[in-house]
Amino acid sequence: MNSSPPKYALRFFRWFCDPDYVDDIEGDLLERFVKRTHQNKAAKWLLTMDVLKLFRPGIIRKFEGTQKLNNYGMLKHNLKISWRNALRQKQFTTLNLLGLTIGIATAITIGLFIHDELTYDTFHEKGDRIYRVNQPNIWGDWGTSSSTTGPNVATALREEAPEFEEVTRILTQSAQIVRPSLNEDSDVIFKESNFFAAEHNFLNVFSFELLAGDPATALQQPRNAILTLETAHKYFGNDYSPSELLGKQISVKAWDGKWETFSVSAIAANIPNKSHIQFDVLVSLTSYQELMDMHGWKWIWTAFSTYGLVHPGVDVAALEEKLQALPPKWAAPTTEKIFNQSFEDFTAGHPWTLDLQPLRSIYSSSQPEFNNFGPVGNPLFVKIFAAIGLLVLVLSAINFMNLSTARSSIRSKEVGVRKVLGSQRRQIIKQFTVESILYVAISTVLALIIVAATIDWFNFITEKEMTLTILVEPIALGILAFFVLSLGLIAGSYPAFYLSGFRPIHALKGESTKGFKGKALRNVMVVFQFSISIALIICSSFVHKQITYASSLDLGFQKDNILQLHNIEKFGFDTEIIKSRLQSNSAITQVGKSFGVPPSIWSGDRYKAAGSSEVLQFNNLRTEGDYLDLLGLKFLAGRNFDRSRPADKYKVIINETAARMLGWGDASTFETDSPIGKKIALASGDEQEFEVIGLVNDFNFHSLRSEIRPLVVINHENDSVWDYGAGLSYYSLKLDPSVVNSSGDLMSVIDEVEASLAGIDNSVPFEFSFLDEGFEDTFRFEQKMSKVFNIFTLMAMTIGCLGLFGLTAFSAEQRTKELGIRKVLGANISELILKFSSEFTRLIAIAILIASPLAWYLVTLWLENFAYSTPLEIWVFVAAAFGAFLVALGTIGYQAVKSAQRNPVETLRDE
Repeated sequence: MNSSPPKYALRFFRWFCDPDYVDDIEGDLLERFVKRTHQNKAAKWLLTMDVLKLFRPGIIRKFEGTQKLNNYGMLKHNLKISWRNALRQKQFTTLNLLGLTIGIATAITIGLFIHDELTYDTFHEKGDRIYRVNQPNIWGDWGTSSSTTGPNVATALREEAPEFEEVTRILTQSAQIVRPSLNEDSDVIFKESNFFAAEHNFLNVFSFELLAGDPATALQQPRNAILTLETAHKYFGNDYSPSELLGKQISVKAWDGKWETFSVSAIAANIPNKSHIQFDVLVSLTSYQELMDMHGWKWIWTAFSTYGLVHPGVDVAALEEKLQALPPKWAAPTTEKIFNQSFEDFTAGHPWTLDLQPLRSIYSSSQPEFNNFGPVGNPLFVKIFAAIGLLVLVLSAINFMNLSTARSSIRSKEVGVRKVLGSQRRQIIKQFTVESILYVAISTVLALIIVAATIDWFNFITEKEMTLTILVEPIALGILAFFVLSLGLIAGSYPAFYLSGFRPIHALKGESTKGFKGKALRNVMVVFQFSISIALIICSSFVHKQITYASSLDLGFQKDNILQLHNIEKFGFDTEIIKSRLQSNSAITQVGKSFGVPPSIWSGDRYKAAGSSEVLQFNNLRTEGDYLDLLGLKFLAGRNFDRSRPADKYKVIINETAARMLGWGDASTFETDSPIGKKIALASGDEQEFEVIGLVNDFNFHSLRSEIRPLVVINHENDSVWDYGAGLSYYSLKLDPSVVNSSGDLMSVIDEVEASLAGIDNSVPFEFSFLDEGFEDTFRFEQKMSKVFNIFTLMAMTIGCLGLFGLTAFSAEQRTKELGIRKVLGANISELILKFSSEFTRLIAIAILIASPLAWYLVTLWLENFAYSTPLEIWVFVAAAFGAFLVALGTIGYQAVKSAQRNPVETLRDE
């Protein structure tokens, strides 16, 4: 345990403590610290708290040129006056505390969220020297970055970059079926999604804690497996200690249906949530040595993530520049042997780079967008939330300034009397500054209470596990104290200088109370507040509108009432018996098998038109004709696969985009120049050609963020393609809505389907999904963030209305006699209401004019992330602005009606 006390705490203590007491008290502090290090992990924190408690009269030393700090009577006096003023002006106090509390609570909540997002992977001991090797997405858009590389990248780094102390790889595995070896008759099975293979030196690079096992050898031998403690307890129960679990065995179901046995070589502590690598089972890469020997030389087998640990002091920028010489040298054999192209032709002007990404920036970076081994963040939302948090805080500060200066009529005589009695302006400024800091301090305490009460709800929406424990750490406490002082000074600076500037003779005569003092600046602040609030409302409306638009968009196929069965590949290659049983169910009208389902059809290859030299990157889908019928795809030309025609297994179907990219025209030319009968060739190996027998309409098989890509549909029985028989496969079932018309009917069908599959092989976990839910999940993050965005927008609007309510209340107080005189002279109530409200409604109208173009720009910027976006319709701006106007008008109207209805006899009795 590190027993050295916190230096910053001791330095602070020596700075403020009376020299006569320093040695004795410091000795006692250190003695208590040493005792605590053997009893309590929070020894440093407790010493810091002891130092803060000592910052009190009797111990604080005298500072040269100033009064002794122990004489804190003036501060006590200022606090007492501030407290009395707060109690006297209950409405002002309530409005200010509400506004500040809401703003600070919002800022703290957003701060916790941002801290959580930006502190991933900080637990690795060597994290500052670990880099992930990224490269361009060679299977799609070369302009985007990919987090995966070929296996031979690690070999190249080891041989040609001695700057790396270690280079290690992790192999992506699909979800695996695992059976713990409890006994010979055990039929307990699990599906593990976080199942990966790693090299023997993986734990030399990363600091994942092992509870049992040797990190140097845990992944060295074939068929070794590391389990997390949670996973081990799930498999074998909670009765075993980590060391007793070593040597236990698990069986993993291979693609051919056989079971492969792995021995537990280590037990890892449960992986921290804030790690971009999440595994439950980690097996040794040597377990797949045959596969590595066969394909390990390839630079296009992009199923690996490669990490490098650089030596201390390495110039990473120079190293990264050096790595750019590796792809032309090492990837050339791959492109020549597999694609019959030189490296230069394969890249076709797109640089194949190797980029070093710092470990601690992986989660929060915008590129690459995908990570095969764990979560990725969204830096856009971090920036948006940071901006919202800052804006809401600024709105709270503006509220305080507005309300403080608005009540100048009340405080002016106080200032005049104090100046006549000898108070200097700087003393009055200190008084108002102390008031401001007091308000902020009380609001911060209230905000912390609100955050503590709502953090679980916020965690539920954002799917986080944030706690407030971080706020009791010394650094966090220091930041909070600095925050209170800073916000208090900023929010109180203008009111302090404004109020302290009254001239005594004018203040005591009441001249400073005439009119609506400081009106111009307050009006600017009101406009600013409502401009931000209205802009947020408009943006929030378009976020919701985009999600609604995307969920209702025509995808080009029928997505309703389609049940998808997963893990079909675990039943082996021949699954016709499954299809036969499913078709016998009266609730199922169609059944189709596919090796991929929308919106997750990612498989692809390089193609070209037969006889052409232009190579194109297409997605492909291996399936049968029944699946295309089930989706309801429209054939623009040609036909579907036909089981009665054996030759069809070597034919293909393409979509409109593929035909267009191949130079075969579009829908307007298909009748006169049909693509049917033309041939498409693989741009690899012996460049086998496939005849096109069908052309289907474009349909969305990816997220709506991207445009529809070219697609080649391959018959699933085609045994001449490289991935024949491999990959995840599904059976999709079209449910008859006339039979399945309630949740009870649906559950009954699902139970029947589960029983049918279990009757074939009960070792395969039953898992299903619905096709329409898949597309909704692509907007899950936006839906989640939209809820939080709406709450913060409501907070901003509430703060604006609180300020407006306070300003109208003080305005009504100052204009009481004016309105009374107008009433005596014959003005009716409606005219008085209009007269009183017009000043503020003009401000709201100006705010709407400012907010609309600002929101237009922000929404346009955000919608650029989507290939299919909702139109920017004017009615949304009008509706949002009108709604905000009505809320503001309601806030103003209460005071307007109240003031207009007052009896002029009461308001003019002293005239």
